Amino acid sequence: MATHVLWEADVADFDVWLKVFREDQKMREAAGIRDLHIWKDPDQNDHAVALFEITDLERAQDFIESEELAMHHERGGVAHIKTKILTPV
Repeated sequence: MATHVLWEADVADFDVWLKVFREDQKMREAAGIRDLHIWKDPDQNDHAVALFEITDLERAQDFIESEELAMHHERGGVAHIKTKILTPV
């Protein structure tokens, strides 16, 4: 069974963040991360939420801790990231 990650963050501009996020899809897939759902908080226009499926936990962890991802977060105006790993029972 797959592991999932619920990701939340404040973004400077949701539309700018979404553009950068979409451009980075192939990079996430190469790291064993599959996009499942993306949401915009209707009460907070500068808040993004995403659900990912992790197909390769080791590669995903390396990517999550990478300088490359940190640079993409900066480019997308991402701050105050919260993640929650969800494992099946």
